[in-house]
Amino acid sequence: MTTRYGQLAYTSFDKVGSAGGWQVKESTGELTDDETQQLIAGVRTVFNPVQPLPAYPTPEQLEGGPRRLAYRPLDSGAAGYWHSIPAGSDSTGRPGNVFAHVLLDRQPDAARRPIEWWRSAQWLRPYGPAAVARAALPPHAPEPGSVVTKDSVIAFALDPSTWRLTTLFGLLDAVVAALAGGPPVVLGAESVESAAQWIGLVSFLMSSGTAAELGFSTFDRADQVALALQSGQHLTAVPLGDLGAVPAGVVGIGETDLISLGELGGEPHRTSSGQPIEVTAWSAMAQVVLLDPESARPLLDDIDRFAAEVSDAGLHPAWPMAMAVAANAEFADAIDEAHEVITTFSPPGVPAGSVAAQVIAGVLSDVVGTSTAEAWRAVQSLPNGAAADYADVSYLCRALADDAWLTQAGPVPLGPRTFHRVTPPEEVRSAIGPALQRAREAGPERVLKVVDLLLRAGVQDDRLVASLRTEVVAALDDPARAAELSRRLGAEGKLTLAAALLRTSAGDVAAGVIGDGLLDWLAEGVEMPTAAELSQARPWDSGWTRAAVRGVRAVRRGPYAPGDRVAELWWLGVSGSPRFVQIAGDSVWDPADLLAVVGDGALPGAAAFRTLLGAPDSPDLDRLAAKVIDGNDDSAAVAQAAVRHITPQQWMQQRYVDTHQRAYLPFWEQALATARPGDVHRDFSAGLLTLAVLGTIAGQPFPEACHSLAADPELAVEAVRRVLPLVDGYEISPQVVLAVSLLHTVTAEDTEIPVSGVEAVLAQLAEQVAAPLQNDDHEVEGIATLMAQMSGDMSDGALRRYRKMVSRLLTRRADAQPSLAARLRGSR
Repeated sequence: MTTRYGQLAYTSFDKVGSAGGWQVKESTGELTDDETQQLIAGVRTVFNPVQPLPAYPTPEQLEGGPRRLAYRPLDSGAAGYWHSIPAGSDSTGRPGNVFAHVLLDRQPDAARRPIEWWRSAQWLRPYGPAAVARAALPPHAPEPGSVVTKDSVIAFALDPSTWRLTTLFGLLDAVVAALAGGPPVVLGAESVESAAQWIGLVSFLMSSGTAAELGFSTFDRADQVALALQSGQHLTAVPLGDLGAVPAGVVGIGETDLISLGELGGEPHRTSSGQPIEVTAWSAMAQVVLLDPESARPLLDDIDRFAAEVSDAGLHPAWPMAMAVAANAEFADAIDEAHEVITTFSPPGVPAGSVAAQVIAGVLSDVVGTSTAEAWRAVQSLPNGAAADYADVSYLCRALADDAWLTQAGPVPLGPRTFHRVTPPEEVRSAIGPALQRAREAGPERVLKVVDLLLRAGVQDDRLVASLRTEVVAALDDPARAAELSRRLGAEGKLTLAAALLRTSAGDVAAGVIGDGLLDWLAEGVEMPTAAELSQARPWDSGWTRAAVRGVRAVRRGPYAPGDRVAELWWLGVSGSPRFVQIAGDSVWDPADLLAVVGDGALPGAAAFRTLLGAPDSPDLDRLAAKVIDGNDDSAAVAQAAVRHITPQQWMQQRYVDTHQRAYLPFWEQALATARPGDVHRDFSAGLLTLAVLGTIAGQPFPEACHSLAADPELAVEAVRRVLPLVDGYEISPQVVLAVSLLHTVTAEDTEIPVSGVEAVLAQLAEQVAAPLQNDDHEVEGIATLMAQMSGDMSDGALRRYRKMVSRLLTRRADAQPSLAARLRGSR
């Protein structure tokens, strides 16, 4: 079992059997390599005290001499302490040696503040090479010292000979900001002892768990601050004279400087250099509670008592003080600030019946008031946390019992936090029975309101389903009551009922809880949302519920009205039905409908496959293809999406012709081979034929079926039209196009098989490309040489043949009509 503590000594010394210098002298506690490296990284090998020790210090001078304690929490959940002292000269006589005793606490003690280890008697403090050589780590980890305590920090803060409270108030608020990710704080202190008390004062005014998150150092010089900040220190003490030289980006506070105090919610504090510090409730409360030692000292005990009653992890620095203020009438002048902190930052999971729970309940009772409207305002205004949870429960319970609130027009309002995926509190469950009983007495409409509110709030309870069936559905099935109830419910009430019933269907795609007749009545007159409306719909809003009603009916009865196919597909998708992919993949859909159906969710490639092949080019199809490419591992679908989304320019610029074309080839071939008549749109064919032409130029394969596509004159012209801009923009060399095309002509002449298929389209492209070229010796020689290099035949005979072919092609174009490339240029 790994021990709790690990220790390490680091200094410059001569190690027997190896070279001397800076190194680990000793370690204990089974430190891993990673732990050792973390601890070494925190060591400072330079220690420049303001008042150096004499060459031969006395024991008393060593005891009172300079030292440094740094602390920070580590990513592993452990904590590190670095205690450093000047150690005189090393064994070679070089001055400036430093001895660092480092402690790793793998399970930090939540009851103690790290600064309490200041001047622990167990820290090693050797001076001189002989003492350094003899120094050995203690068998037990250093224990907290007795210099920084609750008593010492109160005496320090309220020392009648030195006014320190103004500095403290600014320091508290600066530390709050630093812990929240704001600028680190640099404290200019007159001595390391003073620095330790300042750090202790800040630490004891927060919980010990929060203090464990505060990285600090009792001593650094201005030129070391940047390194300290890189390691995550929130509060760094430097000599008072160094404060003016610290780097930018920090808040500098000198303990003897005058801070101009600001107001909570108003002007910030200002340091002596003019730096602003936002005022928080922590300093506002401190101004009330730190008036005299008799009341301030017990406050520190109260801070620990309240922190111990909750999980002391992540507590806001001001929360324990706020609890102490709220529980003590002596601090009534700070009650407003305390209430603000408690309502905003109270942690979850406060044990019922604890003093902390009682204090919080008393504060929150004031926040939520006594009426439903007051509780609703609290729900809307409070940030997530215990106070918001309390307000949510209070509001829901009051709303269920408030007849006037339940009879307001439209759905009963509900806040952003619900009980989906969590068990509702007992107060809510206890309120359900009486609420349903009163609703039954008021009639089916009230029952529907109550059930709708609870279902939207995420409450799962069998009584809700039973009430819907016995009170609302039964009334609609009763001929004597149905017409009047239908009239009173209206369109909005119908949608509310539909949503409530669908919420209780428990994943049943056909929503069997709704009878056929009731389903027809719910769907009667309900318009299917447009694709644009559907893409904006959110669960259980009007558009979403309209689509759901239409979708359920289409699933159960089959699509027979306009919009039913889309409704069915959408409902299968949101219900998570495995039939979604089957239904979507069986047809060519309007891409806008498919996009609306899936919304922000993933679109399985198989669901879009036929649409990618069979839909005409459009912006929506381009978006659909992009979605398939971005969110799929279905290579077959991605290959088809590439044809519809990736432009010829991108295909060449990104070198997809070399990296992707061969990989996509079998998927293209399979798609063309298995497609049913009419499945492949001409726009897809034109895109694939274009990639085949590009592949021919680049020496990459393409589907054999592209030769058949090339026989279609219109597709051939379209492919040439798509490739020409690449040649015109010199993304493809005109000379390369001519060389490749003419080499295919060479093969045709040698085999006596005419050029056809994709090669024939390439020949058409070559005719167009040749139009603007000059039939001069330089041009002819360049293309002929390129042909020889491509074919590997550099013989004189081959070169003569190639020159003649190039010359004939360039001569023919002189008699041709203006090329498409030329026309494109002329239109610019």
